[in-house]
Amino acid sequence: MIIFGWGFRTSKNYGPVRKIQCNNCNNESSWYLQKTTTWFTLFFVPVIPYKINYLLICPVCRAYLELQKEEFEQLREMIGNLGEKNKSADASARMNSIVNGAGGVIRTETQLNFIRDMQEFEREKEKRNELT
Repeated sequence: MIIFGWGFRTSKNYGPVRKIQCNNCNNESSWYLQKTTTWFTLFFVPVIPYKINYLLICPVCRAYLELQKEEFEQLREMIGNLGEKNKSADASARMNSIVNGAGGVIRTETQLNFIRDMQEFEREKEKRNELT
């Protein structure tokens, strides 16, 4: 007698990506990058993965956006690079475009411009403090 099944799921959470406003609950929170694998089992042991989902998940209401594998890999790389202090504006722009392409709302262009202006102002202020 052979016992087999399917539908056993494993999930791997890669951590928060960035703050995104959820279209479902309207909360702005750091969404999580997650990979979910569905397995074929034999004697209750997962043997063969047959479905893999790449998701961005809202931590408040658990709504999610499905990503393509390429988008997921890019975001995962960027999460790994976020620990470094040398996070470039290009990496941030790429992350925004991936999330926006998947249907997420991050920030308006006006908000992004304001944030950039404030960061530039802080840099200039630090330079002036160094000179004095």
